[in-house]
Amino acid sequence: MSLFQVFSRSRVPERVRAATSPEQLRLVRRRTRPTAMFIVRLVITAVAAYVIALGLQSNPAPLLAPLTALLVVQASLYQTIKHAGQRVISVIAGVMVAVLLVATLGFTWWSLAVTIGAALVVGYALRLGGHILEVPISAMLVLQLGTETAATDRILETIIGAGVGLLAGLIASPVRVQPAEEAIAELGRSMGSLLDGIADGLSTEPDKRTVESWLERSRRLGKKIQRVDDELGAAEDSVRLNPRARGLVSPGLVLRGRLEALEHATVTIRGLARSLVDRTALVMADSAGLGAEMWEADVRDRLAAVLHELAAAARFYGSADSADDPGRVRANVDRHLSEGRRYRDELGRLLREDPGHWPLHGELLVHLDRLLDGLRAEHRTEGPQRRHPESRRPAVHRVRAPRRLSVPRRPAGVTRRTEITDRRALPAEAALRSSSFRNPARSGVT
Repeated sequence: MSLFQVFSRSRVPERVRAATSPEQLRLVRRRTRPTAMFIVRLVITAVAAYVIALGLQSNPAPLLAPLTALLVVQASLYQTIKHAGQRVISVIAGVMVAVLLVATLGFTWWSLAVTIGAALVVGYALRLGGHILEVPISAMLVLQLGTETAATDRILETIIGAGVGLLAGLIASPVRVQPAEEAIAELGRSMGSLLDGIADGLSTEPDKRTVESWLERSRRLGKKIQRVDDELGAAEDSVRLNPRARGLVSPGLVLRGRLEALEHATVTIRGLARSLVDRTALVMADSAGLGAEMWEADVRDRLAAVLHELAAAARFYGSADSADDPGRVRANVDRHLSEGRRYRDELGRLLREDPGHWPLHGELLVHLDRLLDGLRAEHRTEGPQRRHPESRRPAVHRVRAPRRLSVPRRPAGVTRRTEITDRRALPAEAALRSSSFRNPARSGVT
């Protein structure tokens, strides 16, 4: 069998199945549907602006009107109104600068430089954003044509295009709350899939490649957070000033808090995967000594049970807003978290029998506690504060680097590193103490 046949039989079908999975098809449909509808809106709006401009003025080809309509129409009504105003102001400002300066200075190379400079100053003074360059462009076009009729036509066509774009925004601007809800639900499913994958992998003692693949998958969750945040930002813009969203609660009041909880959960999952890598590294380094009891069957079973319950809770948590019965979904979240808490306590009692590895055991328990507490119903029902647009960066980028702290020296016979990060040492010690994890032989150590 040739190398090409082996590749085609192993790789290609797997990639085809992944590309045609229901989840992937649902993702493609959700991403392409708004784009297709937006293209249709742009075409209809541009043609309508051209036809109206053709009937209102003598210009045989009023292409500035459809051009303005294309530049004005945005995905949301709020952005459409904003761009329409900036476009009209920039064109009027450019025409006025050109008419005033040419009437005073005439048209020469140095008057052109003065006109461009003055137009840019006016654009920045008016805070026209992305339409600043439209001011000198309009001024130069008027200088080229050199007639008052050209200046009037340019202003009229711009107003027609902006007006048609605004009308199209009022009529057809969609409310994009559902795509944001679906994106959050998909993020919850991705988190649940990762946690279930880790739990299934604990049926046997994991090797280095397996735990590193878990860590890599947990890192990829951060990229999905950014995409969901973009969807939520689009949903917030879509309801601003939109008459079709009358009576709807702002998605920032409901979905933003859920996304923040999932952001923090992704950071915790990444820390959990990192702790599993550390445990496996200890086993690989000293399987007959310090790592002998790191992955016992009872420990793996209890940990897998906790992760399965967390996976189910994450799926329900993400889909609470898009579900037909949110109350039932919240009840399912609470039920799975209660079961997960029970399994976590059983895991803590098992790990208590091995106090020599308290940093690794405590780190594992702390990550589990954070996941269980972060998905609690109380956190979800509180009204989250609306964040400033500049703070829409995912939480994974806001984690501070840990400080290095010294840990008191251990008694003789217990071997462990004497410096660990406060992110791992302090929460780990607290978790172990809360689980009655203190070793009686170490009761005199402060």
